[in-house]
This record gives sequence, structure tokens and C-alpha cells, in this order.
Amino acid sequence: MVALAGAASAAGAGPDAGGEAVVELAIGLAYGSALGLAGGWLLRSALRKGWAAEEFAGPAVLALALLSYLSSMAIGGNGFVAAFVAGLAFGTAYGDAPQSQLLFTEQSASVLSLLVWLLFGAVLVPAAVPHMTWQAVLYAVLSLTVVRMVPVALSLLGTGMDRATVLFVGWFGPRGLATIIFGLLALEDLAPAVTHQVLPVLICTVLLSVLAHGFSAGPLARRYGAAAAGGDAERPELSPHGVPVRRFTGSADAARRRGSSD
Repeated sequence: MVALAGAASAAGAGPDAGGEAVVELAIGLAYGSALGLAGGWLLRSALRKGWAAEEFAGPAVLALALLSYLSSMAIGGNGFVAAFVAGLAFGTAYGDAPQSQLLFTEQSASVLSLLVWLLFGAVLVPAAVPHMTWQAVLYAVLSLTVVRMVPVALSLLGTGMDRATVLFVGWFGPRGLATIIFGLLALEDLAPAVTHQVLPVLICTVLLSVLAHGFSAGPLARRYGAAAAGGDAERPELSPHGVPVRRFTGSADAARRRGSSD
């Protein structure tokens, strides 16, 4: 958002656009945190005291997301940041929610995401094809590989994960709905001459991600899972999300495990 404000400022939108964007982010962060904490506490209290039926918990969560977005924008904050932070704060205040309470929100999000993908394929792709350049394709390839995988590898230094795990985590970073939404914000705020440069990069990156990650998800996941299960340990270590994680093991540790199993 700050980068978009800077680009708009350079295009003549005003010298204070960058500072205004920072203020919007700060308001969204503070407001979203407060609203999420309050919403989580109120919903948990209402359910415990029997003031609300459990089947209304799902719609309440969805309403909180919409409320945080719209009301933050009404007071001059960033709606996206407010909604995201409100979700984090809500989870902290409410605690672990049963799957039945999350089902309505998940189904609603799935329907909305399908509508976004429909618009992407029907409107954005045809609009970007006439302006496609080899520079846009090159950046899209770099964005899906080097631009993502190098920071992921750096962030995993010291975790003990082996090269296969680092590559697996780095590769599966699809560019999808978030990229489309922020791209649409760019198209709305930037000058038409600039949007003709941004739109092909955006569409090409997302389109290549859909194809590359879609075709490779199944084969690479099966290959990685088989390799993790066939390591030194009989059962692979699982991350909190259930993903098998292989780690570096020294020869002494491997020998000690084999000796104990014998």
C-alpha cells in the first residue's frame, strides 16, 4: 500500500500520499486489533451464557470481517489491514473454534473466491493479453521462483530443515486472490499509462502460478511425502499443519537411533 501511494504521488497525486498511506495502515492496525479482541470476547461470552445460538457463530465471524473492513475505511483506515488484524485478534480472544462454527465462513469464502476467479478469467486475462511483453513474462517467472524462494530459504536458516524441505516450502507460494485484489487496487489508483505496465505483470504472474502450482501440486506432494516417510525415522515429523518435515540428522544421531531400535 505504501509503494502504491508512492507511485501515485510520483504521478502527481500529491506529495503527502506516502505519509497518508502510513497513517491508514496504522489506523487499520490499531482499529482492527481492538475490534477483533472485542468481537472475540463478546462472541465467546454470548455463547457460554446462552445468549446466542451456536449456529449463528459462523455468520457472526463473517459479519465481523465485513464490519472491520467497512468501518475502518469509514474512519480513514486501511480496510484490508484492519480485517486481517481483526482476524488474528479474534482468534486470540475467542480461542480454538470448532469446525462447525467455521464451516459457514469457509463456504462463503469459497463461493466468493470462485466469483473472483471467474472475473479474472473473463475480464482481466483478455484485457492483459494485448499488452503482454517478454519483460512481464520474465518477471512473472522470477516472481514465482527467485523472488519468493530466496527469502523463504533465508527465513528457514537455522531450522535444521534439509534442502528438499526448503525447496518444497519455497516453491508452493501460489500467487492468487491476494495478488488479484491488490492488483485491482493498483489499477484503481495509478494512471492509465502505468496500469498498462502493471496489468500484464499481474495477470501473467497469477496465470503462470495457476498452471505451474496446479500441475505440480499433486506429484511433488506425493514425492516429498514418500521421501519424508522413507527417512531415518520410521514416522516423519509433522509440522503444526500436518506437513511432514525432514531435518538434518548427524551420523551420531542416526547411529544412536539405529542402535536403540536394534
